[in-house]
Amino acid sequence: MTLKKQTKNTMEKQKIWKAEDVIDLVPDTLLDTIASETGVDYSVKKLHGKHIFKLFLFAFLNGKSISLRILEAIFMSEKFKNLFNVQAKPVKHSAIGMRLATIDYHYFEKIFEHLIRSPQLENVLFDRRKISVSKIDSTIVTLSAKLLKVGLDDNPGFKTLKFGVQLSGGIPVQVMLFKGQKYLSEDNALPMLILEKKRRKSLQIAIFDRGIQRKQNFADFHAQGVFFISRVSTQKMRVIEDAMLTETETPTLRITADQIVRFANDEGMKKESANTSFRMITGTTKDTNHAMKFLTNVLFLSAAEITELYKSRWEIETFFKFIKQEMNFSHLLSRSENGITVVMFLTMIAAILLTLYKKLNNIIGWAVAKIKFLDQLESGVLHDWHAEIRPAFSLFPVATIFNSS
Repeated sequence: MTLKKQTKNTMEKQKIWKAEDVIDLVPDTLLDTIASETGVDYSVKKLHGKHIFKLFLFAFLNGKSISLRILEAIFMSEKFKNLFNVQAKPVKHSAIGMRLATIDYHYFEKIFEHLIRSPQLENVLFDRRKISVSKIDSTIVTLSAKLLKVGLDDNPGFKTLKFGVQLSGGIPVQVMLFKGQKYLSEDNALPMLILEKKRRKSLQIAIFDRGIQRKQNFADFHAQGVFFISRVSTQKMRVIEDAMLTETETPTLRITADQIVRFANDEGMKKESANTSFRMITGTTKDTNHAMKFLTNVLFLSAAEITELYKSRWEIETFFKFIKQEMNFSHLLSRSENGITVVMFLTMIAAILLTLYKKLNNIIGWAVAKIKFLDQLESGVLHDWHAEIRPAFSLFPVATIFNSS
């Protein structure tokens, strides 16, 4: 039996995942290997890459508010040093900020890539599924232009940072920091995520909101074999064929039409794309009688299934709310592009681990998942991070580490 099959069978039998099982996805051996590959700790005596990783992970899990001074207090705690075998000299919050600005972000990018390609995560995302649905969107963080050297110019006196995320199975599997003024437009930003070639283990459908409106983008998705579901509002369509409706209602929508269409005019489209046909489903909401039009190139699902899949797009909105409210993502800890990228990957890594724990244990709510996760840490997990971790917990309960600092 192959290792992958063994892992899959083990996961199927294991109904409950402990915090220890999730943390084991990023063991010290992996962190050391990636450090060697990237040279992240070359000529560095303090704040090694894995120390930054562990510091941020537990800061994310411990509370909503994080600052450089809070990170300094956590790092300097004797209990933290004993728990995680961090035998480092004292550091100031300014040193942490400087390290974020200069540390090679590829170190954290590789940890992120390792996680999304791990057999455990792939089994969660693709196990027994013939269709995988990805939700794609962007989120904005805006700060005073005096605080940032990077970012997009949107409002006078402010800089806008735009992050794109692809969510699959509730887990972030792709993330981008958009650079360049043109990416203020979703028509320029989101196709970069949608068209990015990733390893696919099932048929994938990309779901995105009305931010993409450029006709050529839809034709490009279809030409490159990308299945999608979106909404349209302003484009005029020419009906080619009316399909028979087999289902006319969902819990929230009345479906009135299922049609094969083309754009009414080919303005802004390449000549070879002008005759691209799509499927358009029209309906009205039951509560407000609001008209909605869905555009897709998926022909193998019913109209009701298409609209219900689009409805699931709301998951990415709740994810953005989660990382901003529970993981400090709306407050930047670095003003440099490198530091912003580092924190972006650290946030997504922590989000993957916490979301896996939440999903595999059927926990409702991220805040509850954080409490349960930390409760298990108090009980003495994390043995793979340091051989003396279990006896250390009996002397230094994790729950008091951060409150006492």
